[in-house]
Amino acid sequence: MKENARLEDLDTFLRNIWLECCGHLSAFTYDGYGEDINIKSTISKIFEPGLSLSYMYDFGDTTELTIKNVEIYKGVTEGNKKIQIVSRNADPAVICDECGKKPATVICTECQYEDAGWLCKKCAQNHECDEDMFLPVVNSPRAGACGYTGD
Repeated sequence: MKENARLEDLDTFLRNIWLECCGHLSAFTYDGYGEDINIKSTISKIFEPGLSLSYMYDFGDTTELTIKNVEIYKGVTEGNKKIQIVSRNADPAVICDECGKKPATVICTECQYEDAGWLCKKCAQNHECDEDMFLPVVNSPRAGACGYTGD
């Protein structure tokens, strides 16, 4: 992130690539559920090397992220963007809870409350819950939450 970027830029960025499903509220804090940090604050005013912020999206089915300042970036970004991805996490590799062999492609939101419900394509066809309860397995901490589909 460029040092003149604001927390609202980071909030929009995270929503667009990883979180947005239904326009939920979000907040940045220093210590989890502490006092909110003003979303208009610039990165240069908030972050010091080694500092971590907490970010929460959706206060009903909350997704919590920790954002850590590793180093101040002084270089150029592609197209002069305020935020640029330089690396990403790998796609999730979750095995089907029913057959235990194939990669899961959907999550049954009814069964996930019992720590189950990750299903491969074949097992999903025979699953006891209604297909309307399925959400796709996506590269996001919101996989299986609310109505998040990764779009």
